[in-house]
Amino acid sequence: MSWKRKTTGPRSTTDHPLPRSVARLFPSPEASADPLSRWIVPALLIGAVAGLGAVALFGLLHLCTELLLENIAGFRPYRTSAEGGFRELVPSERPWAVPLVAAGGALLATAFAVWLAPEARGHGTDSAIAAAHHGPSGMRGRTTVVKLVASALTLGSGGSGGTEGPAAQISAAFGSVIARRTGMSRRQARTALVIGLASGVGAIFQAPLGGALLGAELLYRREMDARVLPKALVAACAGWLVFGACYGFAPVLGRHSADGPGFGAGDFVLIAVTGLLCGLAGRLYTGAFYAVHLRTEDRVRSVPARIAAPAVAALFVGVLGLLVPGVLGTGYGLMEALTDRELVAGLPVLMLLAIPLAKIAGTALTVGSGGSGGIFGPCMVVGAGTGALAWRVGEALHLPSAGPLPYVVVGMAACLGPVANAPLGVLVMATEMVADASLLGPGMLAVLCASAVTGRTTLYRSQLERRPRETAGEQDEATESRSGTAHTPDPVPAAARTPVREPGPEPKPAPVPAGGATVAGGSTASPAAEPVAAPAVPPAAQPSPSAPACAPD
Repeated sequence: MSWKRKTTGPRSTTDHPLPRSVARLFPSPEASADPLSRWIVPALLIGAVAGLGAVALFGLLHLCTELLLENIAGFRPYRTSAEGGFRELVPSERPWAVPLVAAGGALLATAFAVWLAPEARGHGTDSAIAAAHHGPSGMRGRTTVVKLVASALTLGSGGSGGTEGPAAQISAAFGSVIARRTGMSRRQARTALVIGLASGVGAIFQAPLGGALLGAELLYRREMDARVLPKALVAACAGWLVFGACYGFAPVLGRHSADGPGFGAGDFVLIAVTGLLCGLAGRLYTGAFYAVHLRTEDRVRSVPARIAAPAVAALFVGVLGLLVPGVLGTGYGLMEALTDRELVAGLPVLMLLAIPLAKIAGTALTVGSGGSGGIFGPCMVVGAGTGALAWRVGEALHLPSAGPLPYVVVGMAACLGPVANAPLGVLVMATEMVADASLLGPGMLAVLCASAVTGRTTLYRSQLERRPRETAGEQDEATESRSGTAHTPDPVPAAARTPVREPGPEPKPAPVPAGGATVAGGSTASPAAEPVAAPAVPPAAQPSPSAPACAPD
């Protein structure tokens, strides 16, 4: 007797259906189109849990930063207004301990992730996008806890990364679990996962509208899925309310009064130049990240090597962080610091040039080597540094009338929006982070200029080019709905389904010559036989190598 447990896929919900009174509150798997009223309860539930996940991530990251980076290593990074306000950057009391603490945190975090949930390594947003396309009901529940702990350890010890990737993967995994437990169809499960992603990012950045727009834009490079937007708005507002109830509703980068008489002709010329520079910075950021990531994936194969690679990279990041501010940790506090006119005017131009370059190198080493963290936020830090540099150079030429704040904000949007293929969501999110909607116009100009430079560069390679008009799974759902047949949700991707032959007389198969052997239906070809071509699978249904495996929680 074998006691081995089968883990080939997630547990089906058909054996334990929801009570009828509860099932009425969730989308019906048999429906070909779901009204918003059926999504209110699941969207509120997913958004609330996403907000709690963001609260846990924010609190645990703050605790790890104080314990590891500040108390043990003696390094005090900049802080955002949400964390108490930015402060003067002083040299570390124990500079030799900073690289060691960063390496130790990366080693512990990676070992924890490899042991319990290997999909929690690296940046989480791309994993969530891959799951949405290839297995929306297959993300494991344990991913939420593993990603939370691993990211807090990595970033809290000095690793360079963002919080949005962990927040996105945590909330997307919960949306996937909800879809699986409630028996949603494949199309509905994809919607649940996407609104979880949107609410997690919107909560951690205190930007619900930007998060909802991001969820609609992030799955595709050339289109946005407007159908998911109303549900994402409900979930993002719920996540924002939960996070704000714990940490307040102030903008992440604080409220800033007008610094200068306003915009003049010189400002718009300089903003266009800032957009072009940020487009170049976005391309450099994307290229550097994938240069490290792909080489690590190709050459680092064994489990001990996968655990050791982020630790070795963290040593270099720790040394780099001692030389350039904003490299260690998220760097969000540096973004707010760069909005201060006196601080930017007092920094050397070479230091302002080094900030975005060092953040690019630090993030590529930390997350590209397999460390747990996001690549969304650091790209905004790179754009903020580029915008501050452009303002400083323009100030010497007497071009800008305003202070550095507009250039920092439009730099954040112009650097990230085009390479993430989510220009609208990122632009709205950047303005929400400073609570200044007047920057939408200058931001649009900068984003358009940056898009002319970035071209087809993409930060998330799991994105599809365009939204499929109707996938194979959705065709099955629509056909069964029209015929009145009850639909049983299938957690296995459409590309992996095995067709079942109806009983009856089987036609005599025609022999196919293959290398001197006759290959017939149901027979096994000889070793010398040529491979028989498999049926073509639509590109949108093909599983990607990075897609998470379906497994029980």
